[in-house]
Amino acid sequence: MESAPEIRKPIGYPAFGSLSVAWTALGTLACARYVLLGGDLKRGLLLELLGWLACYYPWLLATPLIFRLEQRFPIAREVWPKHVAFLAFASLPLVHFAYQLTIFSDAAVQHLFGHPFSLTPHWWLIPRREFALEQALYWFTVGASCLIRNLIELRKKERLAAQLALEKSEMEASLRQAELETLRMRLNPHFLFNSLQNISILAQQDAKTASQMLTRLGDLLRVALRRDSGPEATLETEIALTQAYVAIEKMRFDDRLTVLFDVAPGTEQALVPTFLLQPLVENAIKHGLSTISSGGLIAISSSRTDTDLSLTVRDNGTGLPAGSISELEVGIGLGSTCDRLARMYPGQHQFLIQSLPEGGTEVRVGLPFRTKASQTEATIYAQAANSDRR
Repeated sequence: MESAPEIRKPIGYPAFGSLSVAWTALGTLACARYVLLGGDLKRGLLLELLGWLACYYPWLLATPLIFRLEQRFPIAREVWPKHVAFLAFASLPLVHFAYQLTIFSDAAVQHLFGHPFSLTPHWWLIPRREFALEQALYWFTVGASCLIRNLIELRKKERLAAQLALEKSEMEASLRQAELETLRMRLNPHFLFNSLQNISILAQQDAKTASQMLTRLGDLLRVALRRDSGPEATLETEIALTQAYVAIEKMRFDDRLTVLFDVAPGTEQALVPTFLLQPLVENAIKHGLSTISSGGLIAISSSRTDTDLSLTVRDNGTGLPAGSISELEVGIGLGSTCDRLARMYPGQHQFLIQSLPEGGTEVRVGLPFRTKASQTEATIYAQAANSDRR
């Protein structure tokens, strides 16, 4: 079963508190650099730090506006020259506002520390050095907005892709279930018809045995034709169902039929397609043992590796007709089995029919090894991802 795609939480523009922390950190780092490079500390370290923060905090107020401008005029590949020109034009009033606010904020901070409130001559004019610094802070904010916007768009695309993948998986699962039900509607009447035909023949020869066979068939059909059964069952359940079918067939063949089961430890709880083994055994009886007079033997076995489960049905009958096995015509039972395997385990299954050197036929089915526990874990994961999406 495919695992559900991971759906990560959405990204958004930072709130005012996060912006305050970011601009405080930038102002503090700028002050630290100034001090480490031998800057003048006549005003004292605290006043110097507040002076640097007064230079950065105006951009804290302007940042939401810059974010909106960059959203409205994004720096995208197709239109970047036009939008960059507009953002450059918009920087002029914002830079002037930030510088004037810095001048007044710095004067106010000095006044709080006992210095006279004074402004520099021609305070409304921006020196080139200060203009370059304010422009650098403006374009730094524009770049941060561009980065955040692209991350938001990328995350939205990821979430949309994950949502579509999950919906596709759910639709494929529903379609697979519908296809399986269609195949089972073909298979179950086929099984019932063959069984009733056998009972009809036996009734003319041994009415008592035919009655017993009919009773066992009723018990078997209660299980085989249940509407609440899923597309998969445990191998243990399939073995029990097959044993019930074999019991019916042994009434017809009497001592001419022997069926052996060799279930490897650890495979009993493996998940297999519902009603998988019975058509294989029926095919072995009908085409392999129907023409022999005695000593009919069918061996059903299972084995596993770390990732795969192998099921084998072997008989000592007449074997396959001469010719290419790939051209062998299969009936409804084997045909439905092949279709189900292809739909349930695309690219992960094996279905092989071969003649044995000593005579007889072997049918081998390979499946991914899974149990109810692993299936439950995958289901819980899928439900968690679906809940996060909503």
